[in-house]
Amino acid sequence: MKKVYRILTLSIAILVSCVSCTEECNDCLELTTKSIKYVASDGSNLLFGNQAIYNPDSVIIKAGNDDEVSVWKQEEVGTLMFNLELNYTVYYIVLSDSLIDTLDFDLAKRKSENCCGYVNYSTKTRLNGQEIENHDLVIITQ
Repeated sequence: MKKVYRILTLSIAILVSCVSCTEECNDCLELTTKSIKYVASDGSNLLFGNQAIYNPDSVIIKAGNDDEVSVWKQEEVGTLMFNLELNYTVYYIVLSDSLIDTLDFDLAKRKSENCCGYVNYSTKTRLNGQEIENHDLVIITQ
């Protein structure tokens, strides 16, 4: 009888932990954030500061479907930030009518540290077709 009671108790504990984990994951959406910094060959920031040539308020980032994604300015570090969308790997950075850069990411999934689910992360980054360093900060030199 003790053995049956232990098995039943263990089964209930496992079931409860699985159900609670599943419920938490329904509300969990973890996205990878990328930061973009445009710099001149001398290292000066082209988005922020007295040598800026682009207006950061006018920069638009579009996902592969041409939908605009949310962009956050980080003036103190001179970058623009955006989240990698779940179903898109190509992003267009519209600096002006005549200047559009293309970022393309190879994505993979890993177990999330914040919930029961998974998070997409980039394994490769390409700028205008050329592979560049794969970091959360993408530095684009012009």
